[in-house]
Amino acid sequence: MTGSARTPLLDVPEVSAHADGARRPLLDRVALTVVAGGVTAVVGPSGSGKTTLGLAVLGTSRDGVRLTGRALLGGTDLLLLEPGRRPAARAGRAAHLPQHPETVLDPVRRAGGALTELAALGHPERAARKPAARRALALAGLDWGTVRRRFPHQLSGGQQQRLALASALVTGAGLLVLDEPTSGLDPALAQALGRTVRALADGGAGVLLLSHDLRLVRETADRVIVLDEGRAVEDGPTADVLGTGVLPVSGAAPAGRHRATRELLAAEHGEGAAGAQGQDTADPAPEDGPGVAASGIVVRRRSGDPLAGPVSMDFPPGSRTALLGPSGSGKTTFARVLAGLTTPSRGEVRFDGRTLPRRVDRRTPALCRVVQYVHQSSADSFEEHRPVLGQVADTARLLRGLGESEAAAEAITVAGALGLDEELLHRIPGRLSGGQLQRCALVRALTARPALLVCDEVTSALDTVSRQRVLDALPRLLAPARTALLFISHDVPAVRALTDDAVLFEDGRCARRGPLDEVLPARHVEDALRSAGT
Repeated sequence: MTGSARTPLLDVPEVSAHADGARRPLLDRVALTVVAGGVTAVVGPSGSGKTTLGLAVLGTSRDGVRLTGRALLGGTDLLLLEPGRRPAARAGRAAHLPQHPETVLDPVRRAGGALTELAALGHPERAARKPAARRALALAGLDWGTVRRRFPHQLSGGQQQRLALASALVTGAGLLVLDEPTSGLDPALAQALGRTVRALADGGAGVLLLSHDLRLVRETADRVIVLDEGRAVEDGPTADVLGTGVLPVSGAAPAGRHRATRELLAAEHGEGAAGAQGQDTADPAPEDGPGVAASGIVVRRRSGDPLAGPVSMDFPPGSRTALLGPSGSGKTTFARVLAGLTTPSRGEVRFDGRTLPRRVDRRTPALCRVVQYVHQSSADSFEEHRPVLGQVADTARLLRGLGESEAAAEAITVAGALGLDEELLHRIPGRLSGGQLQRCALVRALTARPALLVCDEVTSALDTVSRQRVLDALPRLLAPARTALLFISHDVPAVRALTDDAVLFEDGRCARRGPLDEVLPARHVEDALRSAGT
């Protein structure tokens, strides 16, 4: 258990979590303390229990999960209270930023009004609520005048993430539980958020940080707990557990005391994940053709103001293109147009010279197969009560005509290449972690064997080991069918590992394009992303 002479805001002597029908606990007697003015971080591979722990210490859990142990918030044992009394015990004292921001953003409320109303939990005086909402947005890196009248769907993924963070900050709670707060943010915003987290702690807040971002953890956390299969296998000062993040002269990753820590550190430096082999399952290479092309794409808001475009891009078979730019620059909007999920005001998407219907619901199964899109937040794309295997196999069954058993076998093979065991696929989505679901969404898209795979921040929810496995496996899974790749990411090392060409977006337009090393020379990569603005 962590400790400090400072005031404990959260004291968890022991907490366990058991899922109905599971062979092993999701959490096995994990202990931690968060003190006023301190940051305690929890790291570990996808599925290790980080998100379950973040919920458990606040006395809550997903459906079908039972909690035991003790979790004291300001001296009140939340787990001794009836579940219906726990929200009142947390109100104004603890705030939670979930891994998926859409779960806390009201789709029918404008950002400013929703934040101002939420501020009432920590600010009884009405006059103090709007200033609190403004401050929370500023701390999260958003401008009040820019976002206050917008609905969540009018914001980019990164902006939604920051709005959710503002929702956690607006009450002025003393304890903050932040689950993957930098997911989907560009490097400049991720660094700024790290400074914000540290400043909040220096101002007296206590922070429980759940993250796969080891750089963020090193910059902000006082102590680190390493989770592996629901157990705390390491616990100590950050520098002792994670080292400095710089490889020694020998080139070996810093040695951790436990296997899970060593694997996280090794993967951080690009060492391949063991066991990442898998059979190639793609169709024979197609005849050469122009592939997918977008021409003159323009997207406008309902007001008529431009949101993106005009944009034209070609994706020949086998091409590997990175789409870069700061949060809110239009990357996801353009990607959704390619997949038929956003209808453009002007322009067209073609495949081998044939114009595709603008809306995916007007595309035949064969045309739905052409462009497959993996969104940065994949949880909502799965049916809640249906095992994952059937869902990821659906694309091969419905779009390619495979039989049920053949489609399932192919999905299991692709999943194995991405580091997902078959046992995981038989679970319902709520029993998988965010990183596991993100890889399941990638499996679902790959089994369609598309002409173009659009990956929108697919590494954003992954720990270093899972991320490296994806980077190792993806080229092998794409190459036999010569599937083109559009890789949207703020993860510059991943961009360099997977792509050859790049397009830099600014304000919805192509500001620069060409070979990756010409568009973003190595020494200027992060500077270029920052200079594009936020």
